[in-house]
Amino acid sequence: MSTLLQERHQPAITAKLRDQVPAQRLTPRESAGLEPAAAIANRPVEAPRARWRLILDSIVATLRDWRRRSAERNELARLDTRTLRDIGVDPGVVEYEIRQPFWRPRRDWRD
Repeated sequence: MSTLLQERHQPAITAKLRDQVPAQRLTPRESAGLEPAAAIANRPVEAPRARWRLILDSIVATLRDWRRRSAERNELARLDTRTLRDIGVDPGVVEYEIRQPFWRPRRDWRD
């Protein structure tokens, strides 16, 4: 029993622990996770360019929307009272819509 206590108070040595645990070898299935994605069969490879292309396309679409909204609000601001009355839009609605920033979508006032 005294030898067990003496071993217990001694610091753990890496060599002893390594000898006690059997060496773990990776099976081919486990090592597949360490290989590049292109080397694994039946696994789709995501092209980084395609992902960036989608991001850039959405940014461009957003910028185009913002530009279109700004142009529509500028055109609405140039309409006179008679034209607004002809198309059935209240001048107060036009004032509100003109003052909105370009990133806010326009409201449907026909309700």
